[in-house]
Amino acid sequence: MTLDTEWIQQQLQNIIQAPFTIVPWCPEMMAEGETADSVIPNRSFVRDNKLYFPFRASAGELATFVVEARYLTDRERKLVEALLGNMEQVWQNGPQLSDNPVYSEEERMNRFGQWLIQQAANLNREEEVPDELQLRDSLSACMVPILLNGEGTQEGAITYTQLHRLFASYFGGDVLLTPLDEQSWLIMAKKELLLGADDERDKDTESRDADFTESLEEVLTAFSLGLYELIANEWVGVFHLAVSKPSIPLQSLSQELNLLWETIHLGKIFHVTEHIHFSWELHLERLLSRIPKEQRVLFLEQVMKSSVILEDSETMATLDIFFQLDCNVSETAKRLYVHRNTLIYRLDKIKQETGLDVRTFNDAVLVKLYLLLYKVTKRK
Repeated sequence: MTLDTEWIQQQLQNIIQAPFTIVPWCPEMMAEGETADSVIPNRSFVRDNKLYFPFRASAGELATFVVEARYLTDRERKLVEALLGNMEQVWQNGPQLSDNPVYSEEERMNRFGQWLIQQAANLNREEEVPDELQLRDSLSACMVPILLNGEGTQEGAITYTQLHRLFASYFGGDVLLTPLDEQSWLIMAKKELLLGADDERDKDTESRDADFTESLEEVLTAFSLGLYELIANEWVGVFHLAVSKPSIPLQSLSQELNLLWETIHLGKIFHVTEHIHFSWELHLERLLSRIPKEQRVLFLEQVMKSSVILEDSETMATLDIFFQLDCNVSETAKRLYVHRNTLIYRLDKIKQETGLDVRTFNDAVLVKLYLLLYKVTKRK
């Protein structure tokens, strides 16, 4: 096997956390009436409980990545198809990098980052992107903005060149990588690199089963999960990703950057065990964080008879999963690996101690608000 396919194999295993093997393409893999030229690269198929992902390498020959079907969900299967499609473009065409030397490109993006931070801090003073940065054409395209933010001091910090190559390979094309500070990077990739062209997506959706159709949020979530795993292999220490929906940076980049900073801030407060935060999932958290502290404290005092539930990590974990699963008792018991009666006992205990039954809509809303307000009040 070539070095190219072995590198891709390693990346797939790092991202999906499943063992992939590489086998040469052979006629036995083709369906009746199918030829090597008619095989659609990166479109997977199942044989003998294994998933096969054909891949056309740079030399033109077909190789196949193989994994046990039980290791991949439908979403992960589609993610692998998309990753291989993007990587194929990189190996065949190469990422569309700037004609300038790498060091001048890095300097240009550093200056853009400094300018962008100033703009984000002064939203009332809108300025156009300086001509000398030569970024207006790139920023006129519809792009997906992602903020990478590390915690603490990183020893042996990853370089701009390393990150840029990593992202170009992952997205299957050139990305705008903007350093904001020593631990923060703004990543912007054209929408079609993640989602495909609109007409291609429409045709693709029609040709697939209903199980393979996904919303914009689901596709962005899948790509972000893969991106997180990829960065984790290179990054030293804890880091977070904030993701927003596609937009045209030239029109709203300062607002988007502030939204991403706020998304990471709220994610760290309200979802301390998570490291990927999506702007469209934090509407309630964003609203509650803006309530004055005096009113938050008053609400906390009036709603609960007792705050003992906040002192019990098991109860807190139970409530978090219960609300994530739309207050479904059976599904929550399965997720927590407890008997249904055990979960009911815990919920009855919460009712006894607080006077609120989270199995009813009104009380569930009050407890959910209480927990969110407690988090933001405790940390501010």
